[in-house]
This record gives sequence, structure tokens and C-alpha cells, in this order.
Amino acid sequence: MPSKIAIYIEYSKPKVWWLLVFIAFGGAILAVNNFSFNNIIMILVAIAAVTMGSMGAEGLTNYIDLEMDSTMERTKNRPLPTGEITKKQALMFGYSLAVLSVIILLAFRRFIASIFMSIGIFDNVFIYSYLLKKVSPYSIIYGGFSGAFPVLIGWYTITSDFSWLPWILFFLVMFWIPVHVWSLAYRYREDYKKANVPMFPVTHSDRSTAIAISFSSVLLIVFSLIPYFMGFYNLVYLIPVAILSIPVIIFSYNFIKNPGRKTSFRLFVYTAPYLTFVFTLIIILNVLRLLNLLHSA
Repeated sequence: MPSKIAIYIEYSKPKVWWLLVFIAFGGAILAVNNFSFNNIIMILVAIAAVTMGSMGAEGLTNYIDLEMDSTMERTKNRPLPTGEITKKQALMFGYSLAVLSVIILLAFRRFIASIFMSIGIFDNVFIYSYLLKKVSPYSIIYGGFSGAFPVLIGWYTITSDFSWLPWILFFLVMFWIPVHVWSLAYRYREDYKKANVPMFPVTHSDRSTAIAISFSSVLLIVFSLIPYFMGFYNLVYLIPVAILSIPVIIFSYNFIKNPGRKTSFRLFVYTAPYLTFVFTLIIILNVLRLLNLLHSA
């Protein structure tokens, strides 16, 4: 039998929040100009705040989605539907971590980051999960803001200076989210129909869904290449990102040409690690720059 801590961790959807934390780490690394003690502490603050905020927000959205999760085959074995934790425990868990995430940023006087954290939690829990998820096929577009805010939280935990780079990466994440969510929803759309959740692939035709997902894929690629064309990085960045993007174009074309569970899932499987790869590359290049091992990233 899993421990209570393990149950709460599972309840918080670690497969979701670890990526948000990684994105926040990337945003923080972008902002530092040296590895001073203060910068290292602030990086850890960003990681801690986004971890708590993401876990808390996911806990609250799971509470809101209880009826839906109990209906769907893919989600009915989650801790709340199975009764491993109670509704009261779920609410306390979510609220506590969400509030603590903002408090820790305010305690370190990271006011801009705390604003983005607050807006992100509100967007994910109230706008996306409570208001739109069960009524609008475009809910994930509005909910995508919360998924993209961690890069800004990471950046503004370190500095209040403005740069286009974290905002470019913000939109990169924004356009990755529909590709990831809709291509998976397409595969499980019968499940969503059963739960009366009007995901885009449920309410639109195969072709419309394929076009929408593929269009988001193209925008994803565009925003992954913009850092090079705006002079933030050189060919060391461009070449691997361009190579990584070619299969995205191919799988998107195949999905439009032959919409189906197989072609959509191929796109999902390939694009799922795309964001991780791009942020890993960015983190490596910036760490090398800070260590003076790479003079021009």
C-alpha cells in the first residue's frame, strides 16, 4: 500500500508539474549573469515556488474534475475518484500549496513573479477548469497561459529586467500545449464524449482537428526558431532545433492528409518531449556561457 505522501504526490500529477518546474528553472537560468550565492538561492526559490504552485493548482483542478475523472476510463483510478484521499483533504492540499507558492515569492520580494504565479493559478483553476473546460472546445487555449507562466516566474524571480527571450519562450510553451493536449484528446475522444467534456477533437471534425493541431505545431516551430533569428543564439542552437522540427512538420502533414488515431498519436508521442529538448538545450547553452565555455551561444 502506498504511503500517504506518495498518494498526495500522485494526486498532484507529477507528470505535469515536473515539466512546469523544469520550464521555470530554464527561465531562471536565462536571467542569471553569474552563479553567485544570491542567484543560486533565487533559482531554488523559483523552483520551490513553482513546485508548490503547480502541485496546489493541480490539486484544486482535480477536485473540480472529480465527476469527470470518475467517469473517464483514463482517469477513474486517480486518488480522489478511488477515495484514497477525501474531498476535504484534496481541497486543503490544493489551497495550502497554492497560497504558499505566492507567499514564498512575496517573502523574497519577488513581486512581479508573485503576480504571474497568482494569475497562473487563477487561470488554471478558475478560468480553465471551473469555467471553460466543460463548456468550451477552446478552453485549453485560455488555460495555456497558466502552463506558460513558469518561464516568466523563473525569469522574474531572478531579475526585474525586461527581455524578449522569456516572452518568446512563453509563447513557445503556449503553442506546444494545444498540440500536446488535443492530440492526446483525439486518441481518447470517446472518453471525453462519455464525460460530456467538449474538447476540440470531440466537437470538431477529424480534418478540422488535424488542421488546428498542425497549425499549432507550425507556430510551435516558429517560436522555437525565433531566438536564433533575433540574435539570442547562433547555429549551435539553430541546427539541433531545426533537425528536431523536421519530423514535427512531417507528422503534422501526415495527420492532415490522413486524420486518425494512429497519425495523431504519432504526433503526440514525438511532440511530447519537444519542449523538454528545447529547454534542455537552452539551459545547457546558458550554463556553458556562464562558465565561459561558450562565448557566443
